[in-house]
Amino acid sequence: MDKIQPAIKRSFNQNAQSKALLILGILLLFLSVWLVLIYLQYYNDKFFPKTYINDLNVSGLSKEEAKSKVLAQMQNGINPKSDRLSLVYGEQKVEAQLTQLGIQDNLDEVLELALTPNRSPDGWQKTKLVIKSHLYPQRYFVKLNFATDKVEVLIQELKKLVDVAGEKPQAQLLGQKIIVNPGLTGTELLVEETWQALHQQVFERNLRDLKPQDLQVVAVIEQPILALDSEQIEQTQQRLEKFLGQKLEFNYDYRKTTLTGQTLLDLLQLPTGPDQEKIAEFIQTLKTQVDRPSSDAIFDYDSQTLAVKEFVPDQDGLEVDALASQKIIEEFLQQIENQAVTDQKIESSFDLPLAKVKADLTLEESNDLGIKEVIGFGESWYDHSIPNRIFNVDLATSRITNHIVKPNAEFSFNKALGDVSDRSGYRNAYIIEAGQTKLSPGGGVCQVSSTLFRSLLDAGVKISKRLPHAYRVSYYEIGNEPGFDATVYSGEVDLRFINDTPGHVLISCQSDNKTLYMSCKIYGTSDGRSNEIVNYKKWGASPPLPTVYIDDPNLPKGKLEQIDWSASGIKSEFTNIVRDSDGQIIREDYYYSNYRPWAAKYLRGV
Repeated sequence: MDKIQPAIKRSFNQNAQSKALLILGILLLFLSVWLVLIYLQYYNDKFFPKTYINDLNVSGLSKEEAKSKVLAQMQNGINPKSDRLSLVYGEQKVEAQLTQLGIQDNLDEVLELALTPNRSPDGWQKTKLVIKSHLYPQRYFVKLNFATDKVEVLIQELKKLVDVAGEKPQAQLLGQKIIVNPGLTGTELLVEETWQALHQQVFERNLRDLKPQDLQVVAVIEQPILALDSEQIEQTQQRLEKFLGQKLEFNYDYRKTTLTGQTLLDLLQLPTGPDQEKIAEFIQTLKTQVDRPSSDAIFDYDSQTLAVKEFVPDQDGLEVDALASQKIIEEFLQQIENQAVTDQKIESSFDLPLAKVKADLTLEESNDLGIKEVIGFGESWYDHSIPNRIFNVDLATSRITNHIVKPNAEFSFNKALGDVSDRSGYRNAYIIEAGQTKLSPGGGVCQVSSTLFRSLLDAGVKISKRLPHAYRVSYYEIGNEPGFDATVYSGEVDLRFINDTPGHVLISCQSDNKTLYMSCKIYGTSDGRSNEIVNYKKWGASPPLPTVYIDDPNLPKGKLEQIDWSASGIKSEFTNIVRDSDGQIIREDYYYSNYRPWAAKYLRGV
């Protein structure tokens, strides 16, 4: 019993101590919470410790106290009510007061943002933020707000003053002389880039660091076109002289496009390099002329008389390969650029890169006469023809085309053409008759006979009759040398050929009264023959005869009326060698032309 009583007494004392400690702990906890609540309440409308605005310590300050402190710091800086924002480029300048542009400081927003953590309804979260603020400083910076639409108006005002369309440097070929126009420098204000400059120099910077001079911002300008200086003009002129006399040809579908002279110069960028944009434009124009869908052959004829009712050869669908064509042009231009000798001629001829789509019904499948492919081609131009001559070319073409010639038969141009007079629809145009040029129905018919003559040469058939004109006619030398013409007139002044090919042949001629271009194709069956024009020569050039004036009492006194045009004289010759499929010579046809000099003639009123 004596041992139990002291143990009970010790236990009682220990319980009393535990209770006291527990009560003390609870009191300390309540005290701590009370102190934290007082602390948090203190910072409810004041900035947390280590809060900085523009590097000013505003810890423990109210919003109004912090605002006053920051404004005092900024009083010598930017003043939106008096300072102006300027946009400049060179001597051009636009400006407006900051307040007119909706530009003002965002101090109130920054103060609100800095106070936001204080107002958290979550006490625990708020406590963590207070503890964090003692460890990590919170820094805020005052910047400028702005009205986007108003600043945009200011930018556009300067853009109107600054933007200049400019003019690319150009080269013009006058005769054999190149004139370089230096062009005009173009300027363009870049809106997005100017906005970036404004942000970097003004709107994204700490307002404390801004000075009035920072409000003058240089606009961002691009110069897409630069005018040439005097040194560049001289260098460009030397460069372009390499292109004089150069020629690039694209061949396609019995046609060709030739780039020479001014056309080549237009494809060059000045001062250096090919102008890829101009080349692309040229190719797009070419595509509009060349690209076409495939079409089937139509061949309707009388099997007994061989009279053709309708003839349309099949056509492959064509599409110009723009990238390949551009590459050819650029490499050709670069080849000229790289040549060491200025007057070295690089005349290049290329097949136009094309994608082809075959027709469903070919010409060969449309008949059993052996008319299935082009075996001969000729072309001519007749620029500057008078309207009546153009009309007559079209009419004569329509009466020659679609004639079928049997194997071993002879074709007569005059017979196929029929009557040439006003009764058969021809109009008055200039012809050569009895040693003079005069107006008569049918002027222009020889354009068709000369074009057909060229196609017969190409076909390698036997030409049994051909006569040259008495004097040179300019139409027949466009794109050709003298000597590739054939005159026709009633009677024996005729163009004739013998069909010595394996099958029938068909003559197909077309004229275009807009482009003043015509062509003739000989359709038949190729036996593998080929032709070659060799030993072409011209000589004996002689000047035109003296001008002749003929008195005419029907004209007013002193008035002149030209009735004939001068032409220089010349002789020419060539041989057309025709070979078979093995390369053996079938025929050597010699052609000689003697063009007499001709005098211009005027009627003169007396």
